[in-house]
Amino acid sequence: MIEVKPAERIDTGSSALNSILGGGLSKCALTDVFGAAATGKTQFAFQSAVMVAVHAMNFETRKPLVVFVDCAGSFRPERVAEIAETRGFRSKAILDLILSIYVRSVAEQHEATERIFVNEAFDRCELVIVDDVTTNFTAEYSSIDEDIGKEHNELDANNDNKKKKGENEKEEVYITRHFQLATYARRLAYLALSKNLSVLFTNSVRSGLGNLNAGSRGVERETTGEIISQFGLFRVHFTKQGDTRTAEVIQPYVLNKRTNFRIESRGIMP
Repeated sequence: MIEVKPAERIDTGSSALNSILGGGLSKCALTDVFGAAATGKTQFAFQSAVMVAVHAMNFETRKPLVVFVDCAGSFRPERVAEIAETRGFRSKAILDLILSIYVRSVAEQHEATERIFVNEAFDRCELVIVDDVTTNFTAEYSSIDEDIGKEHNELDANNDNKKKKGENEKEEVYITRHFQLATYARRLAYLALSKNLSVLFTNSVRSGLGNLNAGSRGVERETTGEIISQFGLFRVHFTKQGDTRTAEVIQPYVLNKRTNFRIESRGIMP
């Protein structure tokens, strides 16, 4: 008989977010958190990093337990230290267990992944964070216009050959970018499974026009669509209206899928 065990979970330090994630970030899996700016995605990443380091402070190690792959220059050690100190932990000990790798291209993102695979320095790693995962992909493959419903007035409507050529080039860029992102996400999902660790992506959103005929408002869509959803266990949408922040599980289907939270000096509460 095959024995089925519950997946190990990493405490996020937030009882509200733990509740919708089934107890925390799942090991051997990829979790995708997406939303607009200032909704709390990076704060969630910082806090999760602190909690991983806290749980490991009882044993001595000089190897990083968290790798923060910084695609957008967002890593703030002073904020990580603040979360740790206000929760009663030694910030220096926490920061010593978190390694930030600043990547400026898609190639460097791939290289960082391979370092984690093969370098013994990462054999104690429990959490890999990629923030913001699509920044370099959209920068390097940016010739496609993603604004829904936007007219391409710059093209000469009377010149069918030019128009067709331009559309073909944009389609090629679109396909290449999506292929590269899918390859990257798949590799990280395999890293999580093979190394028994958790991978956390943060991602931005863009606004569509929605159904204008139905009078609907703009709809937030994850950058590059739902490519990452093919490889992630959880997809969580962060939103903010006024002072209220909300996290909603989009994937998989769960009964308790939505919760409100706030951000304080000690991180995400409750």
